[in-house]
Amino acid sequence: MGRFPIVNVSISLHQLSHILACESVQCDLLTQNIIQERDAIKRMALSEFLAISKSRSSILESLHHLKDELDLLLNNLASVHQIPQSNRTVTEILHQTQDPQAGAILRQYEKLAEKVRSVKQDIGVNQILINNVQSFLMRAAEAHRQGATEEDLYSASGAPGLVSRQAVLIKRKG
Repeated sequence: MGRFPIVNVSISLHQLSHILACESVQCDLLTQNIIQERDAIKRMALSEFLAISKSRSSILESLHHLKDELDLLLNNLASVHQIPQSNRTVTEILHQTQDPQAGAILRQYEKLAEKVRSVKQDIGVNQILINNVQSFLMRAAEAHRQGATEEDLYSASGAPGLVSRQAVLIKRKG
């Protein structure tokens, strides 16, 4: 009976490694998706956002399923090693297993954690870009509503004054 938990732990650690590898692939796909979104934001290609959002939704759904699998597996490993609920982290569980695979899996987990941090930063950059575009459009709409005189306006070619009010978006600020 003593060998049975060792076999289960070995199988569970292999499953853990597999789940982490799958999560890493999904993070790579999410990074590509974020780069596509950033490019679409910069080009103001609104028609591409639906496909980008659908793709992101699919990736996030896959990550959610992997998280559920990971949580279940970690709970099983923690139970085998009698790790209290408050200490049930991947790192603590791997330290408690004292299995030769644990070190490699811990490095795999740390690489994944670095990818996740990078993805979060990239998402933050995109949020800033979107906020800047929204702010620009709101200021442009406000400038158009203010009814500037023709000498305060630029044409699409950049020439001052004498332009049609309908084509003007940017008000001259000195």
